[in-house]
Amino acid sequence: MNEIIKFLKNNFDQYELYEEENEYKSISYESNNLKEISIKQSKGFAVRAIQNKGLTLYSTSNYDFEKFKSNFLELSDYPTDTKIIFPKGKNYSNPEVKIFSEDEFNIPNDFFINKIDETIKKILKHFPNALCDGEYDLGLGQSNLSNSNGLSKSSKESGISFFISAQIINENDMLNIYDYTSSVKNIENEVIEKITNKLIENLSVAQNIKTSPPKGCPVIFTPHGLYQTILSPLLVSFNGNNLSKNLSTLSSRENEKIFDEKITIIDNPLIDYSPSSRNFDAEGTNSQINKLVEEGKFISGLFDLKSSSEYGCKPNGCAGRSLGSNTFPSTSNLIMNEGDIGIKKMIDQIDEGILVDHLLGAGQGNELSGDFSANISLGYKIEKGKIVGRVKNTMISGNSFKALGNVDYISNEKENVYGSMSLPYLQTKNVEISS
Repeated sequence: MNEIIKFLKNNFDQYELYEEENEYKSISYESNNLKEISIKQSKGFAVRAIQNKGLTLYSTSNYDFEKFKSNFLELSDYPTDTKIIFPKGKNYSNPEVKIFSEDEFNIPNDFFINKIDETIKKILKHFPNALCDGEYDLGLGQSNLSNSNGLSKSSKESGISFFISAQIINENDMLNIYDYTSSVKNIENEVIEKITNKLIENLSVAQNIKTSPPKGCPVIFTPHGLYQTILSPLLVSFNGNNLSKNLSTLSSRENEKIFDEKITIIDNPLIDYSPSSRNFDAEGTNSQINKLVEEGKFISGLFDLKSSSEYGCKPNGCAGRSLGSNTFPSTSNLIMNEGDIGIKKMIDQIDEGILVDHLLGAGQGNELSGDFSANISLGYKIEKGKIVGRVKNTMISGNSFKALGNVDYISNEKENVYGSMSLPYLQTKNVEISS
């Protein structure tokens, strides 16, 4: 790497060198049987260099200097205009978030095989005709980031995830329910038990197929349904690239009340043992808790160096990257506030409505405006305060801003979604149900 650094110093005004090394292990079951155990390793580096406000990006797993030099000089003839200045080295230390645990890679494979096998057998005990998939994925990573302005930072990270799904085919009806969680350290038995019991309960209720509720009915979103239906398209508007290009509905509307005052959303990268936490972002900016929405007011977007320079604000530690891409604004741990009513009471008050849990695919619509439209792959009919079965051939559509602009209730319970989001149940009438 010394030759590369010397070359960059002599030929460019600024440079950044990013290097990562990763190891992955996957243990998976398919249709109730062990499918494979695989281990993969990867190593590579990426360089961004700036000359006369033109940026050149190059990434490779080949450490041959002459090849790098030749390719990089060729690419530098076609730079991208930029205003960014790489961060300077700081005297103060990074936050100390716990994001690494290597113990999981020392656990024998039989432990993970047995855990998936036990989970599948528990499901099959209730539903003998189910086809179950299960998977553990483990990862270890180390990265180093340095630049010409004296910054030098290193990070060691780890992650483990657990996935389980069950599919039941009955004549022309196909039901598939899944759940997923992740952590930095080994996932506790209690968490897997909770996921499994919930999946069995949902499979039981979903056997009963009910007619869709009428248009205009109350709609409750589970934490997973809330993210997939409403928050996922909404986050496009918080992306610093869209804000800086004035493509976002939120551009230049800081401190304006846009959502229901019940809504507060933060992005918190400083949570111990969450796989989405980080001590600093992909460009070396220290991580910080960012308020996106506070009591209905838009507070801030998510910015990397490029988008913050174009929007005229400071970067707020939200840069993500892959080895082969430029940096981009990204979320870490998304957290929405809880409300003041239990989910049971929310359901009790509904004469006829729907509980939305999963969509079929990512949906369609103009995400920059917050529009969404998708088929519901898993939704439950509510009748006279009870969940009575599953709806089929039902579509949901609406607008994220409108759906969160006038909220009926937010639950006082929250659930962990994908291991990196803490979200409540939410009820609103500002969505359209059709069959």
